[in-house]
Amino acid sequence: MVLSRREHKGINLAAESNVQELSQDRFLVGSESDSSTNYEVCWTGKKWTCTCPDYTRKQKRCKHIHAVSYYLAVKAFIPALKSDTEKKRLCPKCRSTKIAFHCWRYNKSGPVKRFRCKRCGKTFSDRNGFEGMKNQAKIIATALDLYFRGLSLRKISEHFETLYKVKVSYTTIYYWLAKYVEIVENLTQRAPVTTGERLAADETLVRLKGRHLVLWGLLDRETKVLVAEHISVRRSADDACILLDKGRKNTKDTQSPVSELTTDGLESYTEAITRESTKRTKPLIHVQGPGLAVGKVSNNEMERMMGTIKERTKLIKHFNSDSGAQLFSKGFRTHYNQCRGHMALGGKTPAQVAGVSEKKMSWLDLISRAQEKRRQGSG
Repeated sequence: MVLSRREHKGINLAAESNVQELSQDRFLVGSESDSSTNYEVCWTGKKWTCTCPDYTRKQKRCKHIHAVSYYLAVKAFIPALKSDTEKKRLCPKCRSTKIAFHCWRYNKSGPVKRFRCKRCGKTFSDRNGFEGMKNQAKIIATALDLYFRGLSLRKISEHFETLYKVKVSYTTIYYWLAKYVEIVENLTQRAPVTTGERLAADETLVRLKGRHLVLWGLLDRETKVLVAEHISVRRSADDACILLDKGRKNTKDTQSPVSELTTDGLESYTEAITRESTKRTKPLIHVQGPGLAVGKVSNNEMERMMGTIKERTKLIKHFNSDSGAQLFSKGFRTHYNQCRGHMALGGKTPAQVAGVSEKKMSWLDLISRAQEKRRQGSG
């Protein structure tokens, strides 16, 4: 998908600091041709609106709305760009903490600090798990975060060229996604989460070339943790069973195990829960309710989470392969649990509430931790 002229102009407006935030849903965006003129962009609850003549005439997303969307996506990642110099460094050879600055190394990715271990004398670069990569760690982590917050691969490429004067092709960004989502997935798979007694499940369609795939999700209604996800061709009972099996493997055994599962009216869940109950000491209560509804019996939490997925996937024309859809589902679960603050949780991430992490994580943090654990395991 090629960026439209409005999208290009919106990126340039945001890059030139022409977006002024008045409140969470109101922004002023400067005119491209007249510096003394500003247009107001507002969120109505359903869509963005603008007071500019272009939007008033065509009722379509104008360059000012694109500028606000881009501004919000970049703003959400700013905390992750903070320097990590305060982190305790360890020697990769002897694991000593007695580290001193040694020199600067200048290469294609820019200046890189090198450190020297006072104990064994080894020198090493502080690359935080991004060894062997041409571009700097923060550029790679920024690309991953912006992708899962809603920007396409080509928009991210345009962002780097406009703001950082770094030319990165969209295929390179996809390679980063494939590489580092798998690295972080290996870390998170080893850390089962503690959930409440009530889970919720739902499914939605994602576009593939010439057909659709089914994306399943399993959510803890208390902590909002996305416990498991699954990609399939059909909405069959076998696929629902796979989702529940993944959920069982990803949760810790506690004194109060999961006792209730809320779903919509899909019959596949009924058969899957019947099979699941044979593997449990106590039967699993199945609550079937409508989607978004007012009342005690509803699947609101899961429907809202699926709405977040739909909001993200509608920006993708289609996935090119099954593996691309699988990659997205894995990365989205990590982003949703570890990086994205939840309004119902007071701005905390589901992983924080579930006790998996102490703080809101960035992709830079996640990749660094994953590589550190891998080094410890091989050491």
